[in-house]
Amino acid sequence: MEKSFPDLSIPKTAVLELTGRCNHRCVFCSTPWDADSPVTNKFNCSGEMTTEAWHECIDFMVEKNVYGFAFTGGEPFLRHDLFELIDYVRCRRAKHPEFDEDGKVCGSVEKPLELTIITNGRLIDEEHATLLKGKVDAVVVSLPGLKSYAELTGGGDPSRALRAITLLSQHQVPVVVSVCVTTKNLPELFENISAGFLAGADQLLLNRFLPGGRGTIHRELCLSADQIRQMLKIADEVCVAANRYGSVGTELPLCLCDEEFKMLTVGTQCAGGVEFFAVAPDGSVRPCNHSPVNLGDYRELDRAIASEYWQTFKNRDYLPKMCSKCRYVLKCDGGCREAAHIVGGALNSCDPVFL
Repeated sequence: MEKSFPDLSIPKTAVLELTGRCNHRCVFCSTPWDADSPVTNKFNCSGEMTTEAWHECIDFMVEKNVYGFAFTGGEPFLRHDLFELIDYVRCRRAKHPEFDEDGKVCGSVEKPLELTIITNGRLIDEEHATLLKGKVDAVVVSLPGLKSYAELTGGGDPSRALRAITLLSQHQVPVVVSVCVTTKNLPELFENISAGFLAGADQLLLNRFLPGGRGTIHRELCLSADQIRQMLKIADEVCVAANRYGSVGTELPLCLCDEEFKMLTVGTQCAGGVEFFAVAPDGSVRPCNHSPVNLGDYRELDRAIASEYWQTFKNRDYLPKMCSKCRYVLKCDGGCREAAHIVGGALNSCDPVFL
């Protein structure tokens, strides 16, 4: 029988930003439609799609061989139809690529879609945890600090997020504790990650603060090179002690993390537009959820991908001049390209850590 090969020109994962509404007001939030500064709030997001419209979007993506979805926002639990959308994804199947020993695609197999929920956890209760069991691959719960939690989120109590982690763990729902590391919560990072693991988290997702959205005017939250190294050392230490794996979700310059970590995986190349892309609440697409560039309706996905902007990501035509002669140039993108774009005005600008 002739093997079927999936179309790999479309990123495998669609990050669906189901709503722009949120019950937090995090100072580090990067959603481009919700910036506090009129200078940076230029992203045109014309509303929120209905349940039926999201069904059509999911169908469209599956037809395009997208097989992974992440539901986020805003806060996805503010959608009254969240579980209906979860069920809709879980009843669909798609072609997943199969790889040989050399990592090359050798065929495909039809399997259920992958689904992750990204939330601040504030609204999750026992009923939600019960309903999520067996329906998601992971729930990512944000825990950006302990003592610094209220200051960073605009109010609230970390106990709500910790309770959500515990409830999910008790109902055998895979749960990831997510920490956006800033200059405010770095001093308590050891305790912060430990609290997430003690509450029941299976894994750690670590992100450094990057200017974007509301966070554009909070550059004081950016970590220095030494603070990034400290962040990585602390995270790996806690993961080793807890026997839990962790990963860094926002790519780092390899020159800042060129050491071996025991339980922490660090990415140094941009996955935006290649491994994943974002769909805003109104159905518009962009290559990365940090991106402030609206490339139009998802139904025109092929045209969006063919645009010069998206192709810059696919072809890695965004390396900063300062990195052109670096010995790591084939393994590193010089840090986050969208943060560089937002701060420096172009995708090939320097990562904020070097400014």
